Amino acid sequence: MFTFRLLALCSLLVGLSPLQAGERDVAREMAFFYRNPRSEILIGVLDRYQGLPSRADWRAYPALAGFLAVLFRTRADEIEGWLPARLTAKSATALTAALLLSGNPSALAKLKSRLDSAGQDEKLRAEFAGLPSRLEEIRIRTATHLDILWGASFASGDARFPRMIVEFFARTVNRSEQIALDVTKTTIALMGGSSEIYSQLKPKHGDAVAFEIIIAATALWSLQSNAREHEFVDQVIAQYLHEFSATYAAKALTAIRNVPRRSPAGPSATRSRCTNTSQPPTCPT
Repeated sequence: MFTFRLLALCSLLVGLSPLQAGERDVAREMAFFYRNPRSEILIGVLDRYQGLPSRADWRAYPALAGFLAVLFRTRADEIEGWLPARLTAKSATALTAALLLSGNPSALAKLKSRLDSAGQDEKLRAEFAGLPSRLEEIRIRTATHLDILWGASFASGDARFPRMIVEFFARTVNRSEQIALDVTKTTIALMGGSSEIYSQLKPKHGDAVAFEIIIAATALWSLQSNAREHEFVDQVIAQYLHEFSATYAAKALTAIRNVPRRSPAGPSATRSRCTNTSQPPTCPT
């Protein structure tokens, strides 16, 4: 069973330290919201979310942005009722990104003064730079983009979002057998296996491709982890395996599906500890 830490809605971490009861409750309410999407669940959730100890880390917020972006599309008239009396700068930055991704400019304009008064977190603002006005238009380049799409997935149960992650992973892995092999090895390292591959990526592939491999491995790990908890994610993977069974991506997905569950080496649901979203990774050896 998952433990959820840094990203309360999907923070998708297997094997982290035990969570406090309140943190676990908020995490489950959000990670499985699509199964029981009642508005009353959302009242007070953001207030509790931003008050949890782990939410001091900026990495707790990209998935929140994706989660809220989905809700802002369909429940725009309820937004103000969900907001706590006091917003933190990180929450305000995530809300700003969510409103942008929801394609709801009127709601963004309505809440602008309140969001501005809370301030903006500079690290998060940099991570969210260049986001499109619709979730479906995200081009995955960083672990932050993966987190946003997982948040959207768990708010909606919509297969389009994990499918975007599968398609990104497949585009990267299907470029060559060597890339496919190194993505698989990196994923196994993220799951607690040998970390030897980290020191090999940059010399072998160069900075840019090494970074892509890290993000693709992070995508693969998150797909494998979430497929165990969410049937709609597993169905997306099964469909890809059925349609493209002869590809390198299908072989990597199958291989990772069969790896026993182990503790990941990374600090958040969909990002690895050696992922730096502003430059190519320098991974531990």
